[in-house]
Amino acid sequence: MNGDFEAFKNALPYLIPLLIVEIALLFIAIIDLDRREHVTGNNKLVWVLVIVLIGIIGPIIYFVFGRKKKPVTKD
Repeated sequence: MNGDFEAFKNALPYLIPLLIVEIALLFIAIIDLDRREHVTGNNKLVWVLVIVLIGIIGPIIYFVFGRKKKPVTKD
């Protein structure tokens, strides 16, 4: 049992930056989703679930596939 704690303690310097990156990506993706009018599939709830439930890959999937450029409007 003490060996497990030592292994965890030794891994912390690698886990903390990864956790910070994951949390930052999550917040940036949620804020971007909230501010964006159009997303792929026009269903923001699905994108919230993808961002939150898939971990570090979810926000990356959103940034690559979920963001839709603003439609061009003719004046």
